Amino acid sequence: MAKKTLAVAYRPADWKSVAGQESTKIILQQQLESKEIRNAYLFCGASGCGKTTCARIFANEINKGQGVPIEMDAASHSSVDDVREIIKMAQTKSLDSEYKIFIIDECHSISNTGWQAMLKLIEEPPAKSIFIFCTTNPEKIPKTILNRVQRYDFKRIGHKDIVLRLEFVLEEEGIKDYDTDAIDYLARMSGGGMRDALALLDKCLGYSEKITLDNVLKALELSDTDTFLDLTDAVLDKDTKTIIEIIEDVYASGEDMKQFIKQYMNFVLDVSKYLVCGDFKYTQLPETKDMKDWLKDVGELDNILDLLDRVIAIDADIKFSSSAKEYIEVQLITF
Repeated sequence: MAKKTLAVAYRPADWKSVAGQESTKIILQQQLESKEIRNAYLFCGASGCGKTTCARIFANEINKGQGVPIEMDAASHSSVDDVREIIKMAQTKSLDSEYKIFIIDECHSISNTGWQAMLKLIEEPPAKSIFIFCTTNPEKIPKTILNRVQRYDFKRIGHKDIVLRLEFVLEEEGIKDYDTDAIDYLARMSGGGMRDALALLDKCLGYSEKITLDNVLKALELSDTDTFLDLTDAVLDKDTKTIIEIIEDVYASGEDMKQFIKQYMNFVLDVSKYLVCGDFKYTQLPETKDMKDWLKDVGELDNILDLLDRVIAIDADIKFSSSAKEYIEVQLITF
């Protein structure tokens, strides 16, 4: 039997295990205590911030641990026929719980005709049916629907909360050999998503159970950082030969040049942020000795900002270019 991923194995099953979202948790718990449950909810927020997890916990609390909610991924069930099936199911009472609860993920994918069919159900819902819609894109949901649901906006999970959760998971897994700077880096790399943080940790543990910053960088295959350092030095030094060699080597390796330049743009942005703030916590740069030494010698902020402007322009222009490699070379050589 395949081993569960950390994201699945450590998915919160109760409110106290949910990281962040304090105000939302308080309001939902108060509704449970006062028995003032609404018929339709909308949970909005970035991927991995806990929307669906909280929907499951809320559903379980509403039904006092009995039955299971009906979950549907609207990304693959978005037609009016799919919605009509939901309407049909909502008309019958649950056999194993007080409420029949529907959790509809990625609900922004529901078609316009599907929402039109759903509208009447939300306006006049069956007494014992509850709908919890989850989405990363609430702006795609019709206003007629938004006006009829109770909306909760889930924030990205704070850096400290992610660090604490990763440390908890490592302790539960019996792993005590880890460095705080490695966990801090994984939390920064996650972008505020707990699922992403656990997926990164999973990958690192697959490489080595000794979680050091060096092992994390190797496991996540972030060797491109060295390429970005060398390319930045070459561009600032106007070393045309080295610029060409680096771009040709990246191209020969089979890497998508458009993705490469996007990653390089993020790197130069992070360098700019570090030079402005003097702190790694606002970046996704690894806090290694080599990186610290390089940042001391990288030069003036104005030059980095000028390079950032050029790379932003390259990123925008190559979206429509059929010869991305050549365009990147021209723009960096002439910087």
